Amino acid sequence: MSDSKLCSIVFLFFLITMFASSSTSFNNIHKCGKNQSEALLLFKHNLSSINYTNDYYDINYICHDRFLEKVINNSSSLKFLKPPYTGLKGKLPHCVFNLHSLETLNLEGNNFTGNIPSEIPVNLTHLTYLRLSHNQLNGTLPSWLFTSPSLEYLSLSFNMFSGNVPFESFAPPLLKVLRLNNNQLTGHIDVQTFRKLTNLTVLDLSFNNFSGDWELDTLLSSLKNLEDLRLSYNGFSITTKNANHHVNPGFRYLELASCKLKVFPNSFRAMKQLEVLDLSSNEIHGQIPHWAREIGGNKLYSLNLSHNFITGLPQFQWYALFELYLQSNLIQGPFPPSICNMRNLLSLDMSNNRFGGLIPECLGNITSSLVTIDMGNNSFQGTIPNVFRDCGTLEGLSLNGNQLRGEVPSSLSKCQSLKVVDFGNNHLTGTFPGWLGDLPNLQAVVLKSNNFHGLIQPSSTIESPFPSLRVLDLSHNGFVGQLPSKYYQDFNSMKNVVKSSTTPEYLSMGNKYYSFVVAVKGIQMCKLYNQVTTAIICIALLLVKYMLLISINYGNSGSKCGRYSLAVAIKATKAVVLMVELMGSRFGARTIFDELMGSRFYGDFLSRPSGTTTQLREIRQDRNDTCNKKQKTDYTG
Repeated sequence: MSDSKLCSIVFLFFLITMFASSSTSFNNIHKCGKNQSEALLLFKHNLSSINYTNDYYDINYICHDRFLEKVINNSSSLKFLKPPYTGLKGKLPHCVFNLHSLETLNLEGNNFTGNIPSEIPVNLTHLTYLRLSHNQLNGTLPSWLFTSPSLEYLSLSFNMFSGNVPFESFAPPLLKVLRLNNNQLTGHIDVQTFRKLTNLTVLDLSFNNFSGDWELDTLLSSLKNLEDLRLSYNGFSITTKNANHHVNPGFRYLELASCKLKVFPNSFRAMKQLEVLDLSSNEIHGQIPHWAREIGGNKLYSLNLSHNFITGLPQFQWYALFELYLQSNLIQGPFPPSICNMRNLLSLDMSNNRFGGLIPECLGNITSSLVTIDMGNNSFQGTIPNVFRDCGTLEGLSLNGNQLRGEVPSSLSKCQSLKVVDFGNNHLTGTFPGWLGDLPNLQAVVLKSNNFHGLIQPSSTIESPFPSLRVLDLSHNGFVGQLPSKYYQDFNSMKNVVKSSTTPEYLSMGNKYYSFVVAVKGIQMCKLYNQVTTAIICIALLLVKYMLLISINYGNSGSKCGRYSLAVAIKATKAVVLMVELMGSRFGARTIFDELMGSRFYGDFLSRPSGTTTQLREIRQDRNDTCNKKQKTDYTG
């Protein structure tokens, strides 16, 4: 088959998917007969170069004989080729770049591989819109991409392009949008490269390996139409003279994370329409200027100032915020009361700062919208306010590492979506809040290093508490007695995790992954990633003057299976961390002894505290017995 005929077939197939996605726009095109439809369907299923994975379309709208004849015999006149997000895959057909009349090419969101041809046989003098983002394309970028005189929109983001970008030949005078983000591109870029692109409205180079020293005021004053600038996570060094240059007041998105920025630029003051501001992971010191509260007005919905050296904040007026990230700074003072007026807030992260004083009751004003609250590692005092009566969307609450006292607020029982409760390293008192076991989605409970006491009593309202539990840390408290077996007897949440997928799932609260610290010999030894896999269960317990018996049953209730028990004797003031990874379908395929002592054992019994007696004993039950038959274990303390 000739190259021209193959390209015609590919074009026809693209057009089939394009018209299918917007069939209502083509009501005036004649519908074809049954034989024509069947022929096209057969043609579609026999394509060898491209595999179409989505079968939802209406083939009848594109079958007019004259239309097909024009596409196949005169495809060079094709102007628009737009089948985005249609499940197409295979190598990118280079013949699509041979159409000298092409104006729009949009193949975004498919699974194309391969590269963009280094040379093309025709001049694409009419091409204004080229969108190849969200594929699996690789290779280097050809110079012809950046010399097209008519190009207005170029998006190659979320691919695997690498190498230097030929910016030395960069001269598309009409270019308005340039998105090269989330690739592996390299090279030194001079800010002068973009000053001549006066029509540019969007510039996104983030998440690459570019480098260069950029003076921000020079860039912003040159590109008077720019409203979207994203340079995060490259090797750029951004400086500012803090001169009052003109900045487009219609600026909407500004993301300069990890750009070595040392001050809060004055030029931001003019950005009254800003919606997203990300200055995280920079070197900004001191107080944020008071005029910063004017930025964005009521349109700012995402603010990220995390991982800087900020010591103070202005009075907030950003009441439309969805996301507020202030973590890992040096911010002092009380909880900002203006946060209580942010009734659309989804994520609030104030962790790793120097906030102090009381957590205000007005926090209850915004719990109905919040998904994540992280105020850990500060100096908050007093009690945790009992204001969580309307908290149906709350997934994560971390107050770890403060100076909080009193009991765990009972209103948290209303938060049915909770996945993570972390109150470790405080001065909380009372008995174990057994009602936490009633929360169906709770995956991590961390109450370590507090002043809890007494027996651990499960809730009587449900038969199987903590159905989703993966992490339980009660170490360094005054609990006594045995951990109720119903808390862990089946490990159902372990057996059902990652059963049919090789992709690991991570424990998250909202859009934030949860991490925690494991203590061995009373010393915090390691932080378990930034992402805790949900296929790991961690039980960290400290029981004073009592021994702990952990029984692990696996297999479905009533089925023929084995029962294994682990006896752990713990002396006073000593902590033992047990981590068992039970991976999906492998659960039940090996003995628990093998799981503990094999390659998937995360603890280190050889380095256990001296004087602590730990015995691992496997009890193999007759395979004819059922899992729910009770088994006794002898152990010495």
